[in-house]
Amino acid sequence: MNVKLKNHFREGLFIFISILGAFALESYRESLLQVRLKDKLLNQLLITLNEDIKHMSEVNAKLDITLASAAILMQDHLSDNNKLNQEVLAKKFSDMRFMNLSFFPQQGVYNQLLASNSLENIENPELKKEIVYVYENLLKRIQAGDPILDEMRWKSFANLSTEIIVITTNDTKKTQQSNLPFAELKVDYFNISDSYYESEEVLNFYNQVILFISEYQKGLQNVEREFQEIIALLEQELNIY
Repeated sequence: MNVKLKNHFREGLFIFISILGAFALESYRESLLQVRLKDKLLNQLLITLNEDIKHMSEVNAKLDITLASAAILMQDHLSDNNKLNQEVLAKKFSDMRFMNLSFFPQQGVYNQLLASNSLENIENPELKKEIVYVYENLLKRIQAGDPILDEMRWKSFANLSTEIIVITTNDTKKTQQSNLPFAELKVDYFNISDSYYESEEVLNFYNQVILFISEYQKGLQNVEREFQEIIALLEQELNIY
């Protein structure tokens, strides 16, 4: 009887250990899969961030054109002599169409990190904190300025139509150098009123463009700096040297 009891005990213990081992093995397998998924998504995030930095650089280059044009036009408006040639003035005015060009970061990989809970599997807490800060805070603050620039552009151009009108079309002789949705344009027609240089609304428009674009670019500089910080932390997390 004792022998049978011992055999039953051994069999039960063996079954228990087998089940426990199976659970442990499955848990290890799941953990390994989660780590692999996390690393895969972080590698994708690394690629995305570098693409976004390149895109940001293109946006900044176009905003620089707007900023330079606004500065030239404001200086010309304030100057008592040496006024711009009207053709040059019209071209500079047309270049200000870039003023509401915005930076749109790719959010897909970050959303996947959240949905798959991979964010919690990041080993470096500083990396996790930095990613959450950038995507949940910094980028949303930057994007909050987009509607302001959009509204300012369309309202201002409409309001200034009594002082200056510039009509442009695509310049087929020039090749598009960027993926941004802005083709090279040439001025086909313009009309600058006799009261243009007396208009305080025109002067205020140029001043506001300079202020808003300058602040927006400062925000983009902050974003790029944080992106570079995330890239450095990602390379440490992924052991990329």
